[in-house]
Amino acid sequence: MAKIDDKWNRVLKKIELILEKNKKLEQSELLLKNNISDLSQEILNLKKQNEQLKEENKLIKATKEVRLSEKERVETKKQIKTMIEEIDECLTNITM
Repeated sequence: MAKIDDKWNRVLKKIELILEKNKKLEQSELLLKNNISDLSQEILNLKKQNEQLKEENKLIKATKEVRLSEKERVETKKQIKTMIEEIDECLTNITM
C-alpha cells in the first residue's frame, strides 16, 4: 500500500509542478501580449511622426523653391511649425 501512496504522491507533486509552470507561462504570455500592444502603439506613433516629418520636409523644400529672403524663410518656417503643432493637437484630441 505504501508503494501506491508514494506513487500517488509523486503524481500529485508532478501535477502541482505542471500547474505552477502553467501559471508562470500564462503570466509570461500576458506580459508578452502587453509588450506587443505597447510596441504596436509605438509603431503607429512612429508612422504618424514619419508622415508628419515627410510633410514638413515637403513644405520646407517648397519654401526654398519660392526664393524667399532669409527673414521670410525663417518666418514661414515658424508659421509652418505652428500649423503642424496645431494639426498634431487636433489629431491628438480626435484620437482621445
